[in-house]
Amino acid sequence: MSNITVMSALALVSAVGASAQAEGVSAQIVLPEADMSAILAASSSGFAFTQQNRAHLDLYFASEYGYCDARKVADVWNTDTFSAKAIIGGKIANGLTDLVDTDIASTSGRVACDWGELGLDWDQAVALANYWGRSPGEAKAKAGDIASDLGHKGFMRTMAHVLNPAHPQNPSANDGAYQRMFFDSDYGYCDALKVAHVWGTDVGSAKTVIGQKIAGGITDLIDVDIASTAASVQCSWVDTGLEFDDALTLADFWGVSVGEAKSKATAYTSEWGNRGFRNRLGSVLARG
Repeated sequence: MSNITVMSALALVSAVGASAQAEGVSAQIVLPEADMSAILAASSSGFAFTQQNRAHLDLYFASEYGYCDARKVADVWNTDTFSAKAIIGGKIANGLTDLVDTDIASTSGRVACDWGELGLDWDQAVALANYWGRSPGEAKAKAGDIASDLGHKGFMRTMAHVLNPAHPQNPSANDGAYQRMFFDSDYGYCDALKVAHVWGTDVGSAKTVIGQKIAGGITDLIDVDIASTAASVQCSWVDTGLEFDDALTLADFWGVSVGEAKSKATAYTSEWGNRGFRNRLGSVLARG
């Protein structure tokens, strides 16, 4: 009790309602005279000072809500963050979390949160980076932006499948499915080489990354990665995934020898990637 500010007490009173009965202040509790005067003044004005603050704080800390949520509620209630935690706990105790969620939602675009307020670690930053196709630093910034809109609880619920390795939809649990998505797509080995270069990983893992992006409907991020390696990653004829009949078709189209057609196709694939090559010359290959 001695650790609770007057503002905390008043905010907590508001959380449980002005109709609550005032509780006696124990003689063992020592508060500055000014604080006691303020509390007594508040009580005489119709507020009831409660000693349930500790229980309410325990409910807050045991809940899905976090520091970002407390800052948002503090903004709505025009109080400090500590008091806001007690307010949230009071709402939890009374089954009124929908009111907390409304307060949090009302501050979207007004109260910004950052990565440090989410209580997440480096491994989770990497998991988000892999999921979004961003660097860990960019993922942290994006997580802060989302939390600024949704609050801590909303963010954690939205991204639970990425942040929790045990979640049935966690990407790491679906590597096989993502690999199949890669092999069923227009992407090929040259693309995987390029993505592996950008991500600093092996080709097998790059195929999984590509599959994840396909599943997430964000293949434009793959294409950006591939394009960024146009001059830095060279592929071979084997990496193009083309066959001898394709070489014949291309040789006829370009009016060159088969050997020259292979070299030309390899150079274009090195620049555009497998998918980019087929997007541009697929109609030619279909003639073969």
